[in-house]
Amino acid sequence: MSDTPENEEPEFEESDDSAEAEFWPNYVPVPAQFHSFLEEGPFAKCTLCDEALLEDGTAYLIHKAFHREEVIFEYAMCLPCRAKMQEELSVESIEAINAYMEQYEIEDRTGPMMEAHGTDVSKWLSHCLVTGAPIAEAEEYHYYAFCDGPDLVFNGLPIALAGNVDEELNELLSQKTRDRLDGFVDEQFGLPPELRKPIKGSPVFV
Repeated sequence: MSDTPENEEPEFEESDDSAEAEFWPNYVPVPAQFHSFLEEGPFAKCTLCDEALLEDGTAYLIHKAFHREEVIFEYAMCLPCRAKMQEELSVESIEAINAYMEQYEIEDRTGPMMEAHGTDVSKWLSHCLVTGAPIAEAEEYHYYAFCDGPDLVFNGLPIALAGNVDEELNELLSQKTRDRLDGFVDEQFGLPPELRKPIKGSPVFV
């Protein structure tokens, strides 16, 4: 017979695992680091096609490039536009960039980063993914994020890359791909020559 009085719920002790576990959501509202400098707030539409981005279920990428903390280049690109861009790049370039980035196991970093830093985006962006160097010491650097509607999603991204890494990536590209990416920069942004170099060869397309 049970010693628990009738109509009284038995008591259960919390396990140590339960007491220590912390739950971190894998998304946060798009933070200021990924707001549009031009729009002075979250990107509201795809830079290429003007498709609205802030509805739940709308996936897109953000890329921002900086020169000494000044934003020199930014865009939000919906996944259909990204797919179209990929079709215009050479297969060799896509394979080369993917092979390069796979060394750094971007998707596998989510668990350790969440455990160490939670959803503190500034910590995710504090060091170059490839070199490990502090981004604060880089003259040129890039931020990348994957978003869904009004939220930034932690899925290996967000990441930061120092400018010299993008130069390495550029060396992996075929001439066809370089020409297309250079054309994209010219079509969308019309930057002066001295500011074009840091942003060419961007891996976000692949």
